[in-house]
Amino acid sequence: MRFPRLALAHARIAGRQRALWVVSALLALLSLSVMVNSAMPFETGNASDLAFLAQMLAFLPPLACAAACTDLASAPSRLGVGEIEDAAPVAAVTLTAARVAGAFAVFALPSFALLLFCGFGQLAHGNPWGPLQAAALFASVAAPAALLAMALSALVGTVLPKALARIVAAVGWLAALVPLSFVGEPTAGGGIQFHIAADPVCQAFFGCPPLLDAVSAAAPATPLVAIALLVTKLALVAGLLVVASVIARHRSFKRG
Repeated sequence: MRFPRLALAHARIAGRQRALWVVSALLALLSLSVMVNSAMPFETGNASDLAFLAQMLAFLPPLACAAACTDLASAPSRLGVGEIEDAAPVAAVTLTAARVAGAFAVFALPSFALLLFCGFGQLAHGNPWGPLQAAALFASVAAPAALLAMALSALVGTVLPKALARIVAAVGWLAALVPLSFVGEPTAGGGIQFHIAADPVCQAFFGCPPLLDAVSAAAPATPLVAIALLVTKLALVAGLLVVASVIARHRSFKRG
């Protein structure tokens, strides 16, 4: 069985888990409601509004991925397709990647549809590149975040019981997200005010300032830095999936 057919089989499995993709859709809509401007992204022609939405979609919907994908590498049988997987001449890493790709296609669909809707909405407000920008933001900001959450969840699920793994994966995702996405600045009264740091891709290619909700003296990230960090994210996803596959195969071999 080839990789696309394996991924399609797991996409169908994920699609039957209605609670999961409904939660993903609700989190995507919640991301739309968190805006720094008074207008929605589809009510303006500003690419930075699309970029802000993409970053919110990189924050919230991946929480559902982190909580729901703990068995992507560890499950010995996936709802009746275990025999097919065992007969497929593919490596464990390829099988895990197919599981992730199939689940990702379902979980990420609401985020992609919402971004694309807002991109088409910007056509009426003077931004002819809105749909293409929305697709690019999904591919470079929202999608890598979802994949990273899924890979982290798959790894945690190989070493912890399923119920505990769901909690640890979700908490771990938030723990990794907070220091990378929020910047604390001292206030005049001696306290600290936190601001949302723009993704380097949003800074380099979509005109976002370093801080999305405040003025900052820092220079925006360069395109080279943004691309390097994006490649690093994708490499981390691949590394986590490889480790999860190796651990899952080793534990399965010991049980056998």
